[in-house]
Amino acid sequence: YDLAIGSLSAGSDAWAYQDVIADRADVGAPPDDFSPDGQKWGFPPLIPEKLKDNAYELFIQTMRRNMKYGRAIRIDHALGLFRLFWIPDGMTPEDGAYVACYSDDLLRIIALESTLNQTMVIAEDLGTIGEHVRETLKRFQMLSYRLFYFERNYPDPSFLPPEKYPDMALCAVTTHDLPTLYGYWRGRDIETRRSVGKYLNEAQWEQQVQDRERDKRLILTALRSQGLINDDFPSDPDMIPEMTAELCLAIYKYLALSPCKLLLVSLDDIIGTLDQQNMPGTVDSYPNWMQKSPVTLEEI
Repeated sequence: YDLAIGSLSAGSDAWAYQDVIADRADVGAPPDDFSPDGQKWGFPPLIPEKLKDNAYELFIQTMRRNMKYGRAIRIDHALGLFRLFWIPDGMTPEDGAYVACYSDDLLRIIALESTLNQTMVIAEDLGTIGEHVRETLKRFQMLSYRLFYFERNYPDPSFLPPEKYPDMALCAVTTHDLPTLYGYWRGRDIETRRSVGKYLNEAQWEQQVQDRERDKRLILTALRSQGLINDDFPSDPDMIPEMTAELCLAIYKYLALSPCKLLLVSLDDIIGTLDQQNMPGTVDSYPNWMQKSPVTLEEI
């Protein structure tokens, strides 16, 4: 099961729990490298004090009902258990601010319900991470969510070797909010964001193009260091204009070498899809969640 971070203001939750849900704000995220102008997700946040005063009934029922029939649950934007980025009505993500949540209470509720329902919990801990967040999630035995694109030897941009990934984690190349491997290699996501006006200026777009070329070169270096591509495989990404099945498989083998307990494989990477399913921060300018598979089930 995939647990969304919230629900629409026009939905039944907002109607049934009007005292708990803020009606003049949206949840989102501040500007970052993948969304230079920030994100506004179009649904209201829960008010921490009101949720606590209501004995966390809405949160408990949400967790209980989502865990009832599954044996694993992925909590979308688990960082929202610690703090949520509020954007007041009529303002942009640049005008937003973080509002702290009662994280210990929420985590204890999740731990109790997961024990009662025998359900594994995967916390999507991606984005602007607050202090001690990942340590706290690990203390509650929740699996971290580690993406190939983001796991680097910071501040060096080189890719983290597989053995340095944590064991209490699910690893993956990408998510529905990020480019597929085939789209990443071609820079499809960068061009799409440019076409829908997601860059503040041309310099920002040019920097992302340069960073992508650098990262493609670093990917080839990382794969070669693990013996996953042959010595005669090109080291210059300009000689590999398109992602190939061989290169795609090598990247997944790279993750498979990690000690992570789970490896998530994207269907879009299996069939070579170029466009990602969702472009965060867009509504009508990108066909979110309405793209058909480019190949039939029989072909797959």
